[in-house]
Amino acid sequence: MFLIVLSGVLSIAVFNPIIGPLSRDLGLSEFQSGCLVSATGLFWLLGGYFWGRAAFLSSKRLLMLVMLAYVATVAAFAWLADYAASQAQSAPGLFWIFLALRIVSGFFFGGIPAIAQAYIMSWTTPETRTRGMALFGTANGLGFVLGPAMSGAMASVGLTAPMYAAAALLLVMKIWLWLAVPNDSELQRERSASRLSPLDPRIRYYLWAGLLITVTLNILQVTIGFFIQDSLGLNAEATTRLIGYGLAAAGGMVVVTQIFASKYMKRRPERMLRIGLAILTLALVGLLSLLKLTYALFIAAGIGFGFALLGFSSSASVAVRDHEQRGVASFVTAIQGSGAFVGPAAGTAMYTAHMNAPYSICALLIGLTLLAGFARRRADVPTPASVGGEVK
Repeated sequence: MFLIVLSGVLSIAVFNPIIGPLSRDLGLSEFQSGCLVSATGLFWLLGGYFWGRAAFLSSKRLLMLVMLAYVATVAAFAWLADYAASQAQSAPGLFWIFLALRIVSGFFFGGIPAIAQAYIMSWTTPETRTRGMALFGTANGLGFVLGPAMSGAMASVGLTAPMYAAAALLLVMKIWLWLAVPNDSELQRERSASRLSPLDPRIRYYLWAGLLITVTLNILQVTIGFFIQDSLGLNAEATTRLIGYGLAAAGGMVVVTQIFASKYMKRRPERMLRIGLAILTLALVGLLSLLKLTYALFIAAGIGFGFALLGFSSSASVAVRDHEQRGVASFVTAIQGSGAFVGPAAGTAMYTAHMNAPYSICALLIGLTLLAGFARRRADVPTPASVGGEVK
């Protein structure tokens, strides 16, 4: 499941670095290229929720289905892009075909992390679930680090070469899944019998915190280049170098932090979440007042995101009963898609209004969420045993 999630996220991450130059080759505008990315995020959200709760096939067959369909759309996009680039002029409806492919691709991709996460949750106990979710988070982090590196390494072969390679890797993972993982139709029916609401008092705080964290992450990724260039007066080359090294350091710290937390704080996922929210608040305030310490702030943000992302998903998982794990997994995946869809649009809109707005607003909301978490500790928070019976 770690390798399946890693391969899936890598296939998403290889697309973002190539969409700019690929759009220029195909005669697409910057707005159209942005639509291709945003559409993927929106339907990742919808697909994660739908496939995470689907019950018409066993988990294994369902995961194989969404992987095969996703691989087909990725390969079709790459083939069509190569074909269009070889023509003298672009077809008038080319953008709409690409948009349809990215919509279908995002919808099926959402099922990969949702179903894989449900497997991890069902294979672990409350005592070991944090370590299992750390593997899931590490796969996400490594995918977003290795994906752009793979695009850069294969740029000399062709702009679409990373997409073909990612599709082939996922196809290998599908074959391995078919051979190595037993069928579980009975377990699937038992899990799907429970319908969990995102407003359930046991998990709604964690889901809100997760949504805020993922939106903030995407806002930072989209606006930090503009912010640093405008604040420090750097040229494009120096800004790109600083952002590249900084994001690489932050991504590495996300992985390291989650490995550390899963080993030494595995029984305290809610404490992880609070630590992550506190560090994130300080890092965002630092961006507004101590920007000359850019690399240190990137590292701090990476540590904060590492604690917070693992803390929110693990806390939501241990807050519900065993047969409700599939519902939680679908919500966590939908939240990740929501961040990919809402973050870029919200971040650019706020930055246009004022360059400090994205970071000050996110810092305020995260700080208030942290305070709500401390207040929640003193309140009578429902547990799995108090809502519908004892934990199995």
